[in-house]
Amino acid sequence: MPYQYANNMSPQQYPFQPQRQPHGRQHPPTEPEKPNEKARAKRHKWPVVFLLALIVIGLSVFGVQALRDRQVARLIAPYEEVYAPGIYINGIGIAGLKPQEALEALREDMLGKLNSWSLNLNYRGHTFATLTYSTLGMTIEENQLYALLNQAWQLTHTGDVHTRKAAIDKLQISPYYGQVAQSELSDQQLETMLSQIAPFINKDPVDAAILHFQPDNDREPFIFQQEQQGARFDIPSVREQIMAWAAAGQSGDYELAGEAIPPTVTVAQLKEKVALRSSISTPISTSSTENRNNNIRISLSRMNGMILKPGESFSFNKVVGPRTLQAGFYEALEQVYGDLVTGVGGGVCQSSTTLYQATLTAGLTIAKRSIHSDKVSYSDLGQDATVYLSSGREIDFSFKNTTPENIYIAARVRPASNSSKRLVTEIRIYGQSLGEGVSYRLNSETVQVLAPPTDKKYVVDMTGLIVTYRDEEKLKSEAQEGYVVETYLEKLYNGQVVERKFISRDTYQPKKAVYYRGNTPVP
Repeated sequence: MPYQYANNMSPQQYPFQPQRQPHGRQHPPTEPEKPNEKARAKRHKWPVVFLLALIVIGLSVFGVQALRDRQVARLIAPYEEVYAPGIYINGIGIAGLKPQEALEALREDMLGKLNSWSLNLNYRGHTFATLTYSTLGMTIEENQLYALLNQAWQLTHTGDVHTRKAAIDKLQISPYYGQVAQSELSDQQLETMLSQIAPFINKDPVDAAILHFQPDNDREPFIFQQEQQGARFDIPSVREQIMAWAAAGQSGDYELAGEAIPPTVTVAQLKEKVALRSSISTPISTSSTENRNNNIRISLSRMNGMILKPGESFSFNKVVGPRTLQAGFYEALEQVYGDLVTGVGGGVCQSSTTLYQATLTAGLTIAKRSIHSDKVSYSDLGQDATVYLSSGREIDFSFKNTTPENIYIAARVRPASNSSKRLVTEIRIYGQSLGEGVSYRLNSETVQVLAPPTDKKYVVDMTGLIVTYRDEEKLKSEAQEGYVVETYLEKLYNGQVVERKFISRDTYQPKKAVYYRGNTPVP
């Protein structure tokens, strides 16, 4: 046993010992004067009687005391080797227990209390650790326990039987309560443990991003990288809460979690930056040749998928390039100075016209634009844009991205929605959203009609197949009226016009009647 009785006496030792009578130095009696014999006998008789009386009285007193001592000893005998009633340590009564039994009982109780609390640290189905009071620095303070047991033992095992009996009786009235001081909970090991867990929870947020622009997919033209929420493991806050659970003895499962860190950019935000701003389609005539249709396809393919950054300009001639056989274009009819002639690249003006209408209704700024000399079949007057690129002559169409975000262009030839046998030219423009319920449309008005000239225009038939002689003529095309057209860009909100902006005033000159004339002199 790691402790001993404080008085170094075994419980069986009896503390009481009678005191020895002291003996003084003997002196011979002085000779009395010579009394007579009777007087001498009388003088010697009284001291003897007195001494005998004292002895009898002493033996009586001693016998009574011994009897009392034996009675008290019998009363405290049950507690000679055990703790007396009325002794409590850590709230546990140890009466009737031997010192080793008391030690084991208290140690078992303290160990049970250490193991009475546990907390599982879980994260997404995984248990990182199970905490106990031992993890948090609590221990069995056995040195304190030994001291309390010794102190409690000495209460009823020190002094004579009467002192010990008095101590036992006193405990019935005023019990002894000893308490091992509880060791402080420490978060040092918990701090280390949480620091090791933190890297598994901490995560940087991931911003959404546009991974790819696929212009030929009108339903899902953009592929996005999804945003991901980040997490920050707040060690001080978690540590404080776990220590509070430990102090309250709240066992169970603790779900670890990180404080959410939102991404800076979300897919929803990106979709606002790549919304459909405009979609324009112009019909391709059923009389349009395959060569002409191919020229439209080629010119549109050169701009399909283009991304125009804020402040950048788009030039049709630079993007599409020279219309030559070497560049892949075909010969087809095209309008030159008001006449339809066969040329390489015929049909690309339908692409530029469609692009013009798309950029206007997308709210972009037009830099260069020229009209045809005559009305075209695929566009209203005031809404066309002609282009030309040859040595010595260039007519360009250009616009600028004046929005704060990128502009994305999707361009193609596709079947008409109302007839798979007919084709249309389609251009879609994506960028910063125009706003919920907002759209644009073009509205052209003829403000003046110009009368056609009365004089004629002649074209010599060098072949002689239409007319032969110089005095012969045949109508090639009738005279045409001219027009002055004003075009407006209308802003609509939920289908209602809320704003009207002037765009252009275009004049289409009247045309003379054109006649063929023969080349052969009259006989």
